[in-house]
Amino acid sequence: MNIADVFLNSNGQLNWDAISTISNIILATFLVIITLWNVIQVKKQTGFMKIDRLAKEMDKLVAPLHSKIGDNFIFQKGVQGYIDSTRPRDQRYFRFWDEIKQNKYLGPDYLRSAIDNYLRNKSDKVGDRTQDTSYEKAEDELFKAVNKRYSELEDELSVLGIKS
Repeated sequence: MNIADVFLNSNGQLNWDAISTISNIILATFLVIITLWNVIQVKKQTGFMKIDRLAKEMDKLVAPLHSKIGDNFIFQKGVQGYIDSTRPRDQRYFRFWDEIKQNKYLGPDYLRSAIDNYLRNKSDKVGDRTQDTSYEKAEDELFKAVNKRYSELEDELSVLGIKS
């Protein structure tokens, strides 16, 4: 049996059933190959999106908080000055907390909860440096949450090949 026998009937005419079956097999094979290629591309894109998301969380939320732990200017019970102050130091204080509030959606639940709890326990009084137990507890909870998330992000980013 040769190829001509597959494509031709005994009377010499084309065997359309055989041609149709072979073309369906070829088309199905191409479809499987294209689908696998698309799955690989989606997986790559998802990986890139995950890296971008983690890097954004680190850059805009966790790293700024982590770098300010122990900074008595940023972490004090009361506000540093008035929001409409022209002093750069006051503006820096409010800009820092505005950016944290704006980007807290990037963090996991436990970090968002710690930020919210800390902000609830802060005072709106200018220069209020009193320390009560609820404020100290909220501050400690925030620091622990920030350190935990910082460590998690470093681990996740290093696994993905990104240096933080």
